[in-house]
Amino acid sequence: MTARDLTGDAVLSRTEIMATLDHLCARMDWIEAQCTEGFPLYSPGTDNAWTVSQGGSWVGGYWAACWWLRAHLRRVESDRQKARLLCRRLAAKMDTDSIHRAMLFWYGAALGARWCGDEAAGRVAQAAADVLAGAFDRTLQCIPTGTAIGGGSHGRRHIAIDALGPLIELLTHSDNQAHHDIARRHTDTVLAACLNGDGAFHAEALYADQAGPACPACHPIGQAGAWSRGQAWGMFGLAAAARWGEPYRAQARAACEYWLRSRPCGIPPDRLDQPSGLADPSAALIAALAMQLLAKVEAAETPWQACAERQIAAVVRSRYLTGAHNAEGGTPPGIFWGACYQTRPGQRELVEAAWSSFLLMQALSTLAGAPGAASRID
Repeated sequence: MTARDLTGDAVLSRTEIMATLDHLCARMDWIEAQCTEGFPLYSPGTDNAWTVSQGGSWVGGYWAACWWLRAHLRRVESDRQKARLLCRRLAAKMDTDSIHRAMLFWYGAALGARWCGDEAAGRVAQAAADVLAGAFDRTLQCIPTGTAIGGGSHGRRHIAIDALGPLIELLTHSDNQAHHDIARRHTDTVLAACLNGDGAFHAEALYADQAGPACPACHPIGQAGAWSRGQAWGMFGLAAAARWGEPYRAQARAACEYWLRSRPCGIPPDRLDQPSGLADPSAALIAALAMQLLAKVEAAETPWQACAERQIAAVVRSRYLTGAHNAEGGTPPGIFWGACYQTRPGQRELVEAAWSSFLLMQALSTLAGAPGAASRID
């Protein structure tokens, strides 16, 4: 199956888009009331039982981004003040040894500067770009995962695919051209290690533990393309890189085509090698955002926008988002419990999460034509 086989499927009406955005925005108030002591991470199913983090882990930037986007959409000053407060709290993680600072500060700071013209958020984003660029390892030719936020003892020899897109966005948002160069060198290293010729991504790779060679070998881990969210994050990174031209555009097209061949249904399994396991609707959203971005980069008649709209519609109309289409007694609308997440060692569950709710809001805002809601295209 190819991209063009999927362009005729039903898409969301503007009424559905705006109603869903309203529900998601209203849901934020409820979550905030429950999680006043920290950043909301996740809540299993529709249970409203939130796990909260004081520092935000890797998720905090998405919670701030929810408020930046709401401030952008509604033009309400209290939303902007809340986003600013969260951005200031995130700044405490500036020196954390983790590439996931790209997620924290692209979503939690740089988007505030872009969408709301917030100068303080812009300064935080620039500072984050400075420290991330400073973590570039010239021997490995990349910014390794790091030892914090789950990186562990091998973190300085490890590459993770999930931060690729946010890293490219944050570093190329910077005023410093050297940061742009580092973003491209990091991208080339990650693609060489994690992308195969069919457009499938390994979610991670590890450098050999040896001191001898000037450029140690890097070995991918696991089966390429098996983890849906890892594949989607890789697609998003390539779509961000596609603004540099070739070979990134061709690679982005190949990765999107691989997604459509391997996951022809709207809601993919968490893992292709576990087809009877859990689904991961959030992976469909990330893939859709990648296709939306690629469609804008290519600026020509391509199938990617139509494919993205189909996937977003599948998520919104699924049982994983509460609303008028699947109302159950007393369950409020706007609960997107479609993120497949490891809540404890060996235990994966479908949860409501700040990051997946933001990505749904961003995808819908882009469909609605909200100015600035899509990623920048240079």
